[in-house]
Amino acid sequence: MPEQPKQSTLSNVFGIYAPQHIFTKIAVELWRYQDASSIWTKNEPFPEPLFMAFNLAVTIWHMTDWLWMSGPTNRQLLARKFGFKYEELKKGGLDKGLKAFQDKVRADCPALNVCEEIANASKHMRRRTTNPNIKAAVEWHPAIEPLGDVKRGDLVMSLSIYDNGKKQDAARVFIEAMGYWEKFMMDNCLFSAEDILPRKIIPARP
Repeated sequence: MPEQPKQSTLSNVFGIYAPQHIFTKIAVELWRYQDASSIWTKNEPFPEPLFMAFNLAVTIWHMTDWLWMSGPTNRQLLARKFGFKYEELKKGGLDKGLKAFQDKVRADCPALNVCEEIANASKHMRRRTTNPNIKAAVEWHPAIEPLGDVKRGDLVMSLSIYDNGKKQDAARVFIEAMGYWEKFMMDNCLFSAEDILPRKIIPARP
């Protein structure tokens, strides 16, 4: 029989236990978003890019929670890196520290600031306060030339993000946010071969 993979210490999470796993989730969801947005494939019964973009924004932003809650050693690293103080053992200290960390990365990476706004608006439908400068838009454009299963004149969906009046393709924003986390985790040695997620099927030895 093959060896069982390492089990998560989190009793209410399916097999995921490290920020590295959330980064992997971001990479998988970005690939699926881009695949769902492809116009080479047949017209699906649901607008899957909407669901994939929802998932991406939520996962990208909640990397902050996973980094912060991954242990006191990482919390100290984050506090030093971004130059803020928090009190680990004081009541409410962890929550205040998380808020300080989130404020720092939002200021450091505009793409993360966008993902935070979209993630929380998507989860909660209507926020008490919203950033009027950020808008997630679904747009349809007529195809000028046939491509894949798209014929001339068909309307093709695209997702855009407006940030302070500047329009960007949603995929570009997600890629920038993912790149920020990738660089941050590499610079701070937060990737480990021991934390590579197992495959769905673990073959038995012949």
